[in-house]
Amino acid sequence: MSKRWSTVASWALALLLGALFVLAGAGKFLDFGRNARAFANWGYASWFVIVIGGLETLGGVLVFVPRLASYGAMVITVVMMGAAYTHASTGIGSPVGALIIIGLAAILARLRWADRRPFNV
Repeated sequence: MSKRWSTVASWALALLLGALFVLAGAGKFLDFGRNARAFANWGYASWFVIVIGGLETLGGVLVFVPRLASYGAMVITVVMMGAAYTHASTGIGSPVGALIIIGLAAILARLRWADRRPFNV
């Protein structure tokens, strides 16, 4: 893939995943009651909604920053691995959407890997 197409693809994925996860994370806080009930149905404590909402928002924001986009995509991947496991193990909902997002986030992490900021800054 040429550098130009790689850049276009990475920004398109970043916009898609960033918007999706900032909105999903914010939604967990804005409609806490409904989400807490859903998490309880899956066997999780209500406080876990705050953790997941925070991680989703963090991952969504990080993918907009080129030097941090790989790390944001990894956060999204981990969160969605948990979502896929939850849906598969409880039978409530389908894990397919989570698996698709895992794939897209992994592609973004790879495309932005060269731009990342090392932890030893």
